[in-house]
Amino acid sequence: MSQSILEQLLEAIDTETGKNLLRDLKNPELRTPQLYNAIGKYLDRHKFTIAKLQPDASLLGDLAAALNEVPELTDEELYGPATQH
Repeated sequence: MSQSILEQLLEAIDTETGKNLLRDLKNPELRTPQLYNAIGKYLDRHKFTIAKLQPDASLLGDLAAALNEVPELTDEELYGPATQH
C-alpha cells in the first residue's frame, strides 16, 4: 500500500471518528464519561486546547452562575467523618 493511499485511509478513518463523536455528543443518552474521555483524547491528538477555542460566552456565564449556587462542602462531606486513633 502506497504512503499516499495509507494517509488517505487514515484521514478518512479520523474524519469518520470525529463525526461519530459529535453525533454521539448530540444524543443525551450517549453522553457518558467514556464519551467525554474519547472526545478529550481526540482533541488532544489534534492539539486542540481550551485556550485556542472560543466557547460560547453565554454558556460560560450559565455555568459560572450554576457553580456559584452550589454550596461549599464541609471537610466532613469531603473526607468523611473524622476518626479517633
